[in-house]
Amino acid sequence: MTTKKTINLSDFLPYRLANLANNVSEAFSEVYCDEFDLSIPQWRILVNLFEHGLVTAKDLGDLAAMDKSTVSRAVKIMLVRGDLIKIVNEKDKRAYYLQLTEQGKDLYYAIAPKALDWESDLLSVLDVNEQKNLMLIIDKLDKKIAFK
Repeated sequence: MTTKKTINLSDFLPYRLANLANNVSEAFSEVYCDEFDLSIPQWRILVNLFEHGLVTAKDLGDLAAMDKSTVSRAVKIMLVRGDLIKIVNEKDKRAYYLQLTEQGKDLYYAIAPKALDWESDLLSVLDVNEQKNLMLIIDKLDKKIAFK
């Protein structure tokens, strides 16, 4: 008789990583949700626009791993708030790029130090070598997934 394989969720890496990612995202959102009135998708758009500059909404979805409707809703709110602007694509007048306004950049600069402090506090349970190894492991797993 063959033994049927089962999954023990507490040891199953995909489950553990998904839970960790959700928990980190939710806990970290406390840094910007209340004080700065940003949702998780808006935060992701803010930091990606700051890092990448002029990008399309589709690019934002790819960069931040968000679906089109989530990006669209967040962008609409951020446009109304004045955090970003639309710039018409000269090659295709139907398309547009998104860019942070000065207000959006100021918002980023207000949140960034708090975000870095939060990250530092989270990583404080690991020594320097463990932190480096964690980043190496994340990179390796990310590359492995990218080739699937």
